[in-house]
Amino acid sequence: MQSRALLGSALVSALALGAAVPYAQAATPAATPTTLPAAVPAGIGPWTAPKELPGLTGVTGVVDLKSTRDGAVAGLFTQGGKTVLSVRATGATTWQSATPVPPGGTLQRTDDGAVSLLWWTGAADGGANTLKMYRLAPDGTVFTPAETIATGTVTRGGAHWRTQSTTLAANAKGQQAVAWMDEDRRLTVVERSGPSADWSAPKTLDQLPDPIVRDDHTYDYTLRDMRVAVDPAGTVGVIWGGNSHYTGDGVDPDPTAYKWHYKYVEKPADPASSWTEPRDLAQLGVQPEQVTLAAHPEGGFHLLSHGGYARKAAGAAQWGQSEQIGVGARTYAPAELLTAPNGDITAVSMQGRGTLGVATRLASRGSWGAARKLASNVDADSLGAVPGAGGAVVVTYTQKRFELGRTLREDFVAQTVEGGDLAKPRTLNAQTKDTVSAGRAAVDSQGRPVAVWTQSSAGGGTPTAFTATTGTRGKPAWHDYADDSRGDVVGLSFSASMKLYTGDTTNPTDTFYASPWDEKTRVVPFGDFDGDRCNDLIVRLPDGETRLYTPVCGGGLPSPDSAYKRLARDWSRYDTLFASGDQTGDGLPDLLARDKATGDVYLYAADGAGAFKPRVRIRTAWTGYTRVIGAGDLNGDGVGDVLALDKSGELWRYAGLRTGKLKDRVLVFKDWGASYKDVIGAGDVNGDGKQDLLARDTSDRLWLNAGKGDGTFANRVSFGAANYWKHWASIG
Repeated sequence: MQSRALLGSALVSALALGAAVPYAQAATPAATPTTLPAAVPAGIGPWTAPKELPGLTGVTGVVDLKSTRDGAVAGLFTQGGKTVLSVRATGATTWQSATPVPPGGTLQRTDDGAVSLLWWTGAADGGANTLKMYRLAPDGTVFTPAETIATGTVTRGGAHWRTQSTTLAANAKGQQAVAWMDEDRRLTVVERSGPSADWSAPKTLDQLPDPIVRDDHTYDYTLRDMRVAVDPAGTVGVIWGGNSHYTGDGVDPDPTAYKWHYKYVEKPADPASSWTEPRDLAQLGVQPEQVTLAAHPEGGFHLLSHGGYARKAAGAAQWGQSEQIGVGARTYAPAELLTAPNGDITAVSMQGRGTLGVATRLASRGSWGAARKLASNVDADSLGAVPGAGGAVVVTYTQKRFELGRTLREDFVAQTVEGGDLAKPRTLNAQTKDTVSAGRAAVDSQGRPVAVWTQSSAGGGTPTAFTATTGTRGKPAWHDYADDSRGDVVGLSFSASMKLYTGDTTNPTDTFYASPWDEKTRVVPFGDFDGDRCNDLIVRLPDGETRLYTPVCGGGLPSPDSAYKRLARDWSRYDTLFASGDQTGDGLPDLLARDKATGDVYLYAADGAGAFKPRVRIRTAWTGYTRVIGAGDLNGDGVGDVLALDKSGELWRYAGLRTGKLKDRVLVFKDWGASYKDVIGAGDVNGDGKQDLLARDTSDRLWLNAGKGDGTFANRVSFGAANYWKHWASIG
């Protein structure tokens, strides 16, 4: 998103922080802007409630979803045992009537924003085949009539395999290229300059080698990869190849006969140029398979093979060196490689068997960050990734859930990735035992994900199709990070992780986390600082450095090297940093801090331009309080309030004033809090619309004092068992 791209290590001015607090030095940026943009796009909104797929009945499977530039969504579905095609037009919520798809037809989305359906037809007399295409234009609502791309032979095999070995690509100008392997194992390509131009005659560029014959074995070359891309200038690149494969039975194979034939060919954009000779690419590795190739928006191409990323810049004669990024291909499909409008590159694929991961190359940083785990127990074939609004990537997958060693169900899950950071996974299907859910996602005209999935009994039965999208993002509730309008708990674990507890009633201990964080780090839940309508976090490191992080909307947590704004190089002199929301009545969240030596409390009011105003002392000599707590708006007047616990065990409330100061104290509880090691104002955790209080005792049990909305609280009730909360080093 725009705001995340601007978050450097120091955007707060020295006037706002360092000059007011000599011991809290601000960072010294070099020609870095000191304000955020006037209008920050809201993050991807919360997921809406699922509903049965409107307009289509009898859908029992989701084969694929693709969307056009203007947001029309094309879907391949299983209906009545057959594959059918349907379109949800831009701005519509209902799917059009489905039409049967020719055998082996597949959807392909190209960089001009069009969606095409490709398939091969066979001649009745067994002669030449014909490659056909339906096309849904970037601004279209229906597919055009079938057009013929080429006539010729195609590799032997079923209709599905023939189409899988045929690949279409186009650049933003609509220049197109199609590549396939013919019956004689030859790489064949056709091109055209635009959607209405004529296709060129088929051109043979390379050929898989003849079978390797041993005394008792025959090793046939099998096509493994066929990737074509067209860069913005019109250069066409193709990576293709396969390996020799033992086709006999009953005889042990000969490993020395395993050979790989992978080649790269290219045709420069100059109309007078011709195809290069096939050549090897060291960047593919020794034994390539499931290579990802895509046009780079800045020109040229980039690829991913065996976890190695390489770039060929526009006009360059050679590919750059490969660099390992921590995610590789799936068994039967390449990794997803997506580029955001700001130049960030996101790779999504597997880190190991059943483990899904993501790596991001931030354009602002110019290098790949550490790969991050998305989920375990993932079906690799279920992976999908689509670019969403503001440069976010929405990843979907099917994940197994377990209970007492058995599979409880298989869930269809969506998760947002942005700037290298992850949102909390969201299970979209109904969480019913012994069910299986699987689906795909695309995006609409506003960049919102549109998910379609089926859910059925694990033992059989007729599946039911559902759909969901994301809604408009409003102002976040205090302490709400997971988009459920309830307060969440953020803290540090003893295992070097920042943790998020959302009170999910279906998975109460399914905690989301990000690593690695020192357990002595302290995190302060903060309001929406950058205007994306998602709550942010203030983090103080063990050495006193204090940072502002703006996590991904939807329950995201940062890692230490996520984009941040440095508030101070050393705020160790403050023994407490806390926030209660808006202290000044201007709708912006503010920060409070207590000086460890003097007990003075300072207000850092947000200035509305991406920084804080100079600090203002609002209370003096609060050294008699053992705890000072940012409690949120306890009395409903729109201003944050503060709680303070004194040495005698009395809890006091200081109601906020719109001047940024606090009213005189009012007693809340007597003889309270002696057994507590953590006390936080946690927002509305019980869903009644009032701000609540959570406390963890010295035995690690969690207690809830529900807020009454008038600044007082009900008596405590148990909220969490010690066997869970004992793993938390601190809560915020």
